[in-house]
Amino acid sequence: MFRRALLALALGAISALPAAAPAAELSAPVEAIPPIKVTVLPEAGEPVVLDHVYAKRDVDGDIDITTVYHNTDRKAVSAVRVRFDVFDPFGGDLGYFNGVSQDPLAALKEATIDFSGDQPYPISASLRARVTAVAFTDGTFWQASDVPNAVIGTEHRRLLQIYKDNGLEALLKALNE
Repeated sequence: MFRRALLALALGAISALPAAAPAAELSAPVEAIPPIKVTVLPEAGEPVVLDHVYAKRDVDGDIDITTVYHNTDRKAVSAVRVRFDVFDPFGGDLGYFNGVSQDPLAALKEATIDFSGDQPYPISASLRARVTAVAFTDGTFWQASDVPNAVIGTEHRRLLQIYKDNGLEALLKALNE
């Protein structure tokens, strides 16, 4: 009888303890991960300026960004592209993603837009944000000086291949076409 009472007491004590959490739930909550430091990289002459950029992780590890920016030009803006470079705690490059706003922005006005990263960056420690392209409502564009132009790059590779395959005469002919 004493053994049964001891067993019942032990089982009762065990059942009173909280159940062990699954391994996935034992990881650090999103709030425990250090905040993401954001640096804004301005470029001389840019027509849209990033005033404030705030970044945080959502529950999936994706980066959610709120950006406050303003149009410094006297022309209305139809689209803005912002590049977000992502870095690990040691300064290593984890990649980048672009945020595009197609909300019209009047001349000399301010706006706020939210962007979300397209993949999780669970170990990111910092972001670098910069405006890389602006489209105006009059059909003109502004582009950051160091952003490669895909059309020019493609044409450069095509002309280089013509020169490598067929020489200078073929290149000159291709340039005159």
